[in-house]
Amino acid sequence: MMRRPIARLLFTLASFVAVSIPATGRSDIVLTQISPKLSISGSLRLRGEFWNWFEPTGSQTHDYQFFASVLRGAVKWTDEYFDLLLEAQQVGLMNLPDEAIAPAPQGTLGLGAVYFAHNRRENDTNIFLRQGFLTLKHLGVAGLTLKGGRFEFSEGLEVLTKDPTLDWLKGARISQRLIGPFNFSHVGRSYDGAQGSFTQGPWNFTLMVSHPTQGGFDLAGMKEINEIDLLYAAVNLTRPEFAPNSDARLFYIYYGDGRGLLKTDNRPAAVRAADHQDIFIHTEGGHWIHVLPTSAGPIDFLAWGAVQQGGWGLLDHFAWRFDLEAGWQPVSLPWKPWVRIGYGRSSGDDNPTDDDHGTFFQILPTGRIYSWSTFYNLMNNEDAFVQLILRPITGLVWRTDFHNIRLPESRDLWYQGAGATLSDRNVGFGFSGRPAFGKHDLFQVVESQLTYAWTPSLEFTIYYAHLFGNDIVRKIFANDQADFAYLEVVLKL
Repeated sequence: MMRRPIARLLFTLASFVAVSIPATGRSDIVLTQISPKLSISGSLRLRGEFWNWFEPTGSQTHDYQFFASVLRGAVKWTDEYFDLLLEAQQVGLMNLPDEAIAPAPQGTLGLGAVYFAHNRRENDTNIFLRQGFLTLKHLGVAGLTLKGGRFEFSEGLEVLTKDPTLDWLKGARISQRLIGPFNFSHVGRSYDGAQGSFTQGPWNFTLMVSHPTQGGFDLAGMKEINEIDLLYAAVNLTRPEFAPNSDARLFYIYYGDGRGLLKTDNRPAAVRAADHQDIFIHTEGGHWIHVLPTSAGPIDFLAWGAVQQGGWGLLDHFAWRFDLEAGWQPVSLPWKPWVRIGYGRSSGDDNPTDDDHGTFFQILPTGRIYSWSTFYNLMNNEDAFVQLILRPITGLVWRTDFHNIRLPESRDLWYQGAGATLSDRNVGFGFSGRPAFGKHDLFQVVESQLTYAWTPSLEFTIYYAHLFGNDIVRKIFANDQADFAYLEVVLKL
């Protein structure tokens, strides 16, 4: 295993390499042209969240609603040799619950409680720089670009295929599993650093080195978490001539965390409190997607997997995860159905008293993509699901999922969270956990979401989930039923 000083040195060297090997300059921001070189963009997102968490044994609030607004505005200058983009973000949180945190092991009762724990006010607002980066172009070699500054990053989306099925799968079932901008939260996450890439035909090589910013649930989104080092390197092969319906990637991620915060794992509390050593984790993995055209409609296959090694404070870390999925889009049926099934499993820790840490670590993901209800994440997780997507009319997408969630290791925890949010408070470690009490069955989730793009500038979303708690939930809470719903409107300039 690589010890921390050596890893720090490699991170520094990779930072130098990243500014020498440029990155893709593609921006996800839709811009309105003011002049040949100057353009602006903006968006306003309004969301009301309605929570009915599993009922606690005490008098804490588990049934509540809160509201949030996210206003983003960007200006971009485009020149022959460079692009410059600056984007500000203003976030408002209203009516957060101030009595929705129960004693352990019940903990925070929904995301409203998580926002309140971070910001410590029922109503709060802040404005900060979300992105500010320079993209260099025309560097003398075709396919080379460089981006440096503060930017969003979604691993797995370095390149798109221009095939709608492949690109939907990349966006909804591949990208941001381990590194993402966490945009479902009302604050999000950016990265301060450099991104470089070289694209030649179907090949793309990407390197990114950075420190994440604070945010996620905390409105102090301006500050950089410089105690966390992040390195991402990937080789992408997109629709080559010998496999025109396929997309594949190999990747490596280094994550080093020197914040010294209380770690979330299955060790006794006193043992965890005494462990202030750094976390450093190496992750190697890959994905493969293939679409098979048939007379009955396209069939898709997806595989994703990763292994990890390193150090979890005083413990040696080794973990893994895999996901296998398939789908079918039958032709000649109304509403353009797409039926998908999948199974994923990650390792957990089977012994809280030994010198090993075996729980898969999800790093800095956009967790909501793979857990729409947000009641779980991909750590110590077994997820078997069935999914139906319907597209009745242009602009309307209706997706319904059923998930059976279990914990592979009954001596480990039921984990939630999507990575580091603060540098100096334990509430910002990024992941929380509840004991499994020797049980495996967590809950089943039935969830449905309607998204309607009324115009290219106006989009509505309605989401509802109901959870049927099993053995683990019944050991912790007073009842075994929970609900989560939200209404969202997005207006884009």
